[in-house]
Amino acid sequence: MLPRICTAALLGLLPGLAFAGTDFGNLSAAEREAFGRELRAALLAEPEIVAKALEEPNPVRDAFRQNVEDDLAVLARLAPRLLDGHDIALFTAKDCPDCQRAVKELQDLTEALGVSFILHDLDDPEIAALAAELGLSEAPFYVLPRMILRGQMPAVVLNRYLNQ
Repeated sequence: MLPRICTAALLGLLPGLAFAGTDFGNLSAAEREAFGRELRAALLAEPEIVAKALEEPNPVRDAFRQNVEDDLAVLARLAPRLLDGHDIALFTAKDCPDCQRAVKELQDLTEALGVSFILHDLDDPEIAALAAELGLSEAPFYVLPRMILRGQMPAVVLNRYLNQ
């Protein structure tokens, strides 16, 4: 039997029945049967209703979801400048040993996969400003259409993301 909170949440989703003033504890057999049919139809049409009704508020999860949505919006807005028509962008800086390895691995991988990348040097003030809009300043980091990868990534990791 559904908990009362779930049933109460479902009542608002059943516009076919007139609920105003209804005493659900004293329904006739015919009324209970009609209510059961409507409830079943609503649950079959939208099964996620039960999960939503039983779900406790989770501010941390909600904040995380909002952060992800915000980051994706920034990526979408900056994609033309970040990727410039390429599959992946790599941001590097001078005197960065990880950056040199990242460039070499990315060159080899993109040749093998037949995809393209663009290289951005953080020593360029315009590129540094672009990185700042992403909230990043330490090289290397990679930008794909829907994600950012911080630090030098092994080819096997990049391969996975480029083949999604």
